[in-house]
Amino acid sequence: MRPAPAPPVVANAPTAELVAAVQRRTRGVLMVGQVLAGLGMGATLSIGAILAAEISGSPAFSGMAATAVTLGAALAAIPLARLARRAGRAPALATGAVAAASGAVLAMLAAGISSFALLLLGILLIGSGTAVNLQSRFAAADLAAPATRARDLSLVVWATTVGAVSGPNLIGPGEALGAVLGLPELSGPFLFTVIAQALAAALY
Repeated sequence: MRPAPAPPVVANAPTAELVAAVQRRTRGVLMVGQVLAGLGMGATLSIGAILAAEISGSPAFSGMAATAVTLGAALAAIPLARLARRAGRAPALATGAVAAASGAVLAMLAAGISSFALLLLGILLIGSGTAVNLQSRFAAADLAAPATRARDLSLVVWATTVGAVSGPNLIGPGEALGAVLGLPELSGPFLFTVIAQALAAALY
């Protein structure tokens, strides 16, 4: 009776140690990206409402900023998910971050020319950053082992909180920096959004 044949050896098969190392690196990238995104988004939501009321001439329109961010996240979710399925998580997250940075640039331009429609368009694009934040949670669990999946996910969510809490504190420094650079009033904090989202895109 012949012995059972040995199982085939798969060339370059990833070891458990390699998978764990990749997951640790991925988790670290996502955490830093979430902090950066939170810094930009936190300042945007606060100053966006003030800017919307000033440009429109009515406090009744201040809530449109939050509405535009939420709508932008909803509109970006499906295209980014399709991109992630076709090309991977990294290109999808980077694309969403670039869209958010572009939206911040439009918001700064809107402040300069007092265009309410352009402001809403810019904040709508900034909402892509919210979609990126949510999809990062799925990315955190992609390579996680069952025993550490909950921990990895919670760490990424926690990193989002760090940025979101710190973001509104950048409004004052943003206004000061904007004044030094000669930017339109109330548009300075959006500069932090541009920088933070651009760094997040490069990181992803």
